[in-house]
Amino acid sequence: MDKPQNKSTQASLALKKISYGFYIVTTKAPAEELSSRDKDYYAAGTVSWVSQISFDPPLVMVAIQKDSDLNETIQRSQSFAINIVGKAELNMLKAFSKGSDVEGEKINGYSFEEKETGSPILNDVPAFIECELNDAVTPEGDHMVFIGKVVNAKVRNEDAEPLMEWETDYHYGG
Repeated sequence: MDKPQNKSTQASLALKKISYGFYIVTTKAPAEELSSRDKDYYAAGTVSWVSQISFDPPLVMVAIQKDSDLNETIQRSQSFAINIVGKAELNMLKAFSKGSDVEGEKINGYSFEEKETGSPILNDVPAFIECELNDAVTPEGDHMVFIGKVVNAKVRNEDAEPLMEWETDYHYGG
């Protein structure tokens, strides 16, 4: 006999059945955009709520926790990059789960380069999508939805398979 559960618990359990991949979202706010800093500021974080929402023009959405440093920095920079994590990059998740630390040309110990928007593109990921901020939606709840117009993208390893949440011990949300 099934144990009775409330609607919130049922919703949480059902939401965990939606398939999610892992991504590292990065952005950089130039020093001139920041009144509290005298140098460029980088932010990065591991996320799983990413989706394509349009073919023409190519648009993607990413949900970012409202009270995060990444959220604020995307709003200031008006751009972000989605670094797609493959199965071989599982070790990157822990490095990007808690804040951003830039030393030289490395963020959280991983080398990066800057392309069209200035958002860090991690060199070790099999693919990336670079976006200019198209819109930001503040729904009820704890995350903000950023819609990005794709301005640059590249698949570096066509054979790499994306890392799915259910293949790891990491879980986001729910």
